[in-house]
Amino acid sequence: MTSPTPTRREALTGNKAAAHALKLARVQVLCYFPIGPSDEVGEELSRMIQRGELPAEVIELEHERSVMNAQITATQSGARCSFATNSEGLLIAAQQLIFASYARIPMVVVVAHRALEPPAIVRSDDQDTIMYRDIHWMHYHCENAQDVMDTVIQAYKVSEDPDVLLPAFVTYDGWEVSHNSYPVQSPSQEAVDSFLPPFDLPPEVDFIKNLDFAAYYGGQRMSGYGYIDVEREYMERRFQLDEALNVTSKARLKQAHQDYVNLTGRGYGGLIETYQMEDAEVAIVAMGSLSSTSRLAVHLLREQGKKVGLVKIRTYRPFPSEDLVEALGNVKGVVVLDRNTVAAVYQDLRSALFGQPNAPVVLGRIIGLGGRDVTHFNIVYAAEEALSAARGGAVSKPLDWHFEVIEDEEMLARMLNS
Repeated sequence: MTSPTPTRREALTGNKAAAHALKLARVQVLCYFPIGPSDEVGEELSRMIQRGELPAEVIELEHERSVMNAQITATQSGARCSFATNSEGLLIAAQQLIFASYARIPMVVVVAHRALEPPAIVRSDDQDTIMYRDIHWMHYHCENAQDVMDTVIQAYKVSEDPDVLLPAFVTYDGWEVSHNSYPVQSPSQEAVDSFLPPFDLPPEVDFIKNLDFAAYYGGQRMSGYGYIDVEREYMERRFQLDEALNVTSKARLKQAHQDYVNLTGRGYGGLIETYQMEDAEVAIVAMGSLSSTSRLAVHLLREQGKKVGLVKIRTYRPFPSEDLVEALGNVKGVVVLDRNTVAAVYQDLRSALFGQPNAPVVLGRIIGLGGRDVTHFNIVYAAEEALSAARGGAVSKPLDWHFEVIEDEEMLARMLNS
């Protein structure tokens, strides 16, 4: 391992960490339409451009559909772009999101999660990107501003890999991470330049600049790789897309992560990160900022002599099935914390564990929707449910919703004894 490069330490919100990472990645085009809580990313980048710190162009458009079209076109023209949005902004751009992945266009979209309407709400859960889990975007879930900083840079590295060529969401919780300040160590520009080379658009997707419009509109069909025989190649292209996400990108994600560890000395385990799992009887599985709260819950349970560990999922897509099977190979029980209405991680984990010998009991708990508070006492309670199930206790609801906010030890004790 090489010596980590010097870094600068400062206090940044999650949004500002994303903006600083995009600057370090040398984005050339900022596609912008404001929506909270993501808009601070674009605002901070615009200030950098105005101060002469970032030689980039700003494209302001009337809504997110137009912004995504602009980002697609600019990327296909050879520019590294950025865009930050969430919730209804992603809904408006649905068709363009699908085009980006199916056309194999390498781009990064930053998402500070916000719950979907109705009713009108500005607080957070991760349904806004979970609903796009099946369109072959990579999904990174970040825990804090430092995680955001490091992940944005790595996401471009993987997305632009010629064997991957897939778009990526880099996500984090709105308000809780987007607007809270954290201590962040920023790598130097020289270090990032050595890690992330200039964007070099692969020839197979570089068709915009030399497009034969007469041929295109005259009847031939076009994909991200140019003209194709639709009937003969469509299914093959979808197979290549799926292989790029579920096979190739896993290896590239792990390699990019290790290269970044060598560069900075910081790492997050690759596709997953484990904590206190060496002798764990029960594991908590979580994503995003719930991972931080879960670590505190694990610490409290360990003080009581209860062998509980944490598995943080860093990439929801590609789903780290093999890594999770290995990490959970010796536990007897698992509780999955989902901040979405469809228990996405719970369902995918159960599929990954299906047919495995001595698979653990898996509980799913939907919590924290619409920004409802999740305390470490809530997670202790969920872990206690998994401990009981692992020891042969009756499980009335493998999948359940937790509504109550457990505010103190007295309330926790009452609920555990009820």
